[in-house]
Amino acid sequence: MSASRFVERLRYKEARKEIMQLIYRGVKYEYVPVAVEVTTQGVCGKYRGVEWNCHHSRITPVNPSAVELNYRGAAYYSGNPEEIEKLKQRKKLNSIFAKSNNLFIRSNRNNNQLDSTHSANLCRDLQRRLEVAKRMGDQNLIRMLEDEANQLSVTNCQLSFNDTV
Repeated sequence: MSASRFVERLRYKEARKEIMQLIYRGVKYEYVPVAVEVTTQGVCGKYRGVEWNCHHSRITPVNPSAVELNYRGAAYYSGNPEEIEKLKQRKKLNSIFAKSNNLFIRSNRNNNQLDSTHSANLCRDLQRRLEVAKRMGDQNLIRMLEDEANQLSVTNCQLSFNDTV
């Protein structure tokens, strides 16, 4: 094999190392390995008369984001510790907001029912007081009840101020 052919094959292999095309359960994806800088810290020992050097990575790669993972039912987090805390806080706040939203919807529904019940009670009370005023023949009280009905602006309430009993 010629030297140029050898260099060409070596370059091809190096290029293939940069991007690996992988298939997992029929899904194709490309994997780019993280480039890690290695430092030599000197001689660590001797093996069969040959010295060997210690190699350590300069920076331990850490995923900058945080993810929540689940393994066989056990939840755990992976990534940067600060981001993990932010993720836990965000998850906690989201659950609180979801619960408060449900409470708001429920209370809003109850408020609508409460409003209609309150309006019906006001209308019934005003109608009863109007009937009593008509029986007594007190025009001043009827006029005051008419003003009260206009101020309340109760909907779905049929009050007749002109009829006399």
